[in-house]
Amino acid sequence: MAAPVASHGGAVVEDPSLVRYAELVIGAFSQGDIEHGLTRAQIVERVNRADGVDRNELDRRIDTFVELAMLLPYRDKAHQQRYVVSTDAVAGSLFFRKGLTEGGIAELLQLLGSTADAIEAGRHDAGKVAEALVEQRGYVEMWTAAVNRLTDTATLSELVAERSQHDGDRMLAQVERVVDVVTRHHRTLRIAAAALLTAAQAYLVATQRLLERIIDEGASTRDFSLLDPADYARLATTGSIEVLAAVFEDVVWDPPRPQVLPADVVAALRAYRPHHHKQRRPPVESSAGNGAADPLEGLDERLEILRRHREHTAELLLQGEASIELSAHLRATPWPGALRVIVELATLEADQLSAYRLHLADSLVIDTDAHTTWTSDARLTVERPTITPAGTGDAHEERSSR
Repeated sequence: MAAPVASHGGAVVEDPSLVRYAELVIGAFSQGDIEHGLTRAQIVERVNRADGVDRNELDRRIDTFVELAMLLPYRDKAHQQRYVVSTDAVAGSLFFRKGLTEGGIAELLQLLGSTADAIEAGRHDAGKVAEALVEQRGYVEMWTAAVNRLTDTATLSELVAERSQHDGDRMLAQVERVVDVVTRHHRTLRIAAAALLTAAQAYLVATQRLLERIIDEGASTRDFSLLDPADYARLATTGSIEVLAAVFEDVVWDPPRPQVLPADVVAALRAYRPHHHKQRRPPVESSAGNGAADPLEGLDERLEILRRHREHTAELLLQGEASIELSAHLRATPWPGALRVIVELATLEADQLSAYRLHLADSLVIDTDAHTTWTSDARLTVERPTITPAGTGDAHEERSSR
């Protein structure tokens, strides 16, 4: 929040004119094409289009913004660094420039609502409305880029902590109100209003992707705490028997066992008499036979059993899909189990006749809250053969013979 007015990591700027650099850097992200962030060179190029920019001062301010997390790296790659603007920093800039009191998404929603109110009251002319549409579209795109970064790189705990900071439905509803007011009072600005609406729709899609990742990872780790307890209560009181039973469709149940009374167990123990077998030496085979047994006999059968076991493991992970991301599964599995999965899949992938392939990335993911702390991004794929309908081959051969 304080980054737009900070001279370095430990103090606020003494010269208020330096706040302009924070606004210029934020404005650089308002010029489009920021879905996956901007490089430092792109930020400098866009800021330099403004008048009176000191390049040395701009470099120092960018270093400060990175230090204070106003500019967040999209991915931790030193050779390919791209940044997005922290939404908290944008909220801080809005606070100091407009005097708003609430942070995060609430400030942007309040700004959109204030714009709609001003247009309806006739306090904004066409020029001011046009500037507000461009500015607020840029803000919405910044929120979208920040959500995309969370979805692509954040851990599950970070996603859960951040999900309440984003509300795509409220954003879209507020933007639709602004667009409706603009089209009624300033019809010449319909294109700019449509661009703002498109940005809000992209933000809604981004928030839905974030929630989908939370649900997917929560399901893979069986973390039911991600659901609101009110959801359980509502489902229990309003759900049908079919809906409630659907939760256990994929659960494997033990077969039913006959009821055994304690008296039956006691009677069985009293009647039980263990059989003692004396060990006997194995008979000495005659040397006149065909010689010692071949040690490689049955090796192919044992290898086939191992191969089928590994394929079964791979299919359990794929769940009928042709490709699956294994990173979340590995982090959710204790270390010996995660290692066993990788060894089994790597051995299966080394088989030239196998259709399964294991792709391990060079990246290293460190999650101190996971069962397996150190993992790499991994993906399992399979190329299943195309099944030819029965009778097609025979009919083709019959036509060929004719």
